[in-house]
Amino acid sequence: MIISPIDGKYEFLTEQGKVYKLKKNNIIYFTALKDSISVWDLDQHIGIFKTIKFNSLSKNSLCKVESAYPALTPRNYNGNFTINTQNGELCVLNYTDIDTYLAGVVEAEAGPNAPYEFYKSQAIISRTYLLEIINREGKQKYILGDDVNHQVFKGVSTKNELILQAVQHTNDLVIIDTLQRLITAAFHSNSGGQTLNSEDVWLSSTSYLKGTPDPFSLDQRNTFWQDSILLSDWYKYLENNGIIIDSIDTDSLTFLQKNRLKYLEIKNDTIPLRKIREDFKLRSTWFSLIPKGNYLFIEGRGYGHGVGLSQEGGMEMARQNYSFLDIIHFYYKNVKVVNYKLVFANL
Repeated sequence: MIISPIDGKYEFLTEQGKVYKLKKNNIIYFTALKDSISVWDLDQHIGIFKTIKFNSLSKNSLCKVESAYPALTPRNYNGNFTINTQNGELCVLNYTDIDTYLAGVVEAEAGPNAPYEFYKSQAIISRTYLLEIINREGKQKYILGDDVNHQVFKGVSTKNELILQAVQHTNDLVIIDTLQRLITAAFHSNSGGQTLNSEDVWLSSTSYLKGTPDPFSLDQRNTFWQDSILLSDWYKYLENNGIIIDSIDTDSLTFLQKNRLKYLEIKNDTIPLRKIREDFKLRSTWFSLIPKGNYLFIEGRGYGHGVGLSQEGGMEMARQNYSFLDIIHFYYKNVKVVNYKLVFANL
């Protein structure tokens, strides 16, 4: 991994108490060596350490962080860092403020070209998601991943100044349920035209994550999709899941899903559609299966788990001049948008 300051000054400290000053355009290389980190600059090997702490020495300091292996697009981060290793890989923890984090999330999740009203709704949803985790796990314990297991975060927002404006315009606004609790603000890319109840995907039922027809998600980029599987691979998959099918009986493989279902039913057996989606890395669980020749063709709808906000649907609502509050109340039922500092003074 390569780190280079692009604005301001930094220092990094090792567990041995050594301090190294970094100025703009200095380049430092980090390599994981089992449970340690080997550090180089352009001229020399600096040393091998267990943990490294990067501290920003100025208000607007900004660092470029680039993964060399695997090769990833460089990202810009502000704030401080801790670098250590986990399972022989470098692990970088970035400490930043809420507005910077949320603007980065909104840009990574919604892209740089969405309508302003949608950015506001996504900012409120992402803030609610963040603060619900902090409230549940505690200020000193929570750590957020930067991928879809939490919220996607690829560093500071740089591509559209309206994104940070949307975060600041909705400052401190969050979504609560009828019991004055922060909601689990689930969202996904596209519902395919029908969102799901939370209990259709996860174990728990909520008063606000309720399935609803979603015309705003139709005719969008991820409304429809296609894929295919070799029939031989599908037979093997069924067999591994305890279902034996005669290779001549291809008609029994046809599965038409006009409305969202929870299970694939075949020969009086069932497989959770969520499991099939995960095993074959499909875009959603809303798909039909049609055998043709040596392939099983998949015709699908939507992208993601289908619970809560459909991002493409919300963007379409914004294009049709619905407000950010309209978007939130369409996808989350029986909720209120409030100032969290007034409702949750202990956060």
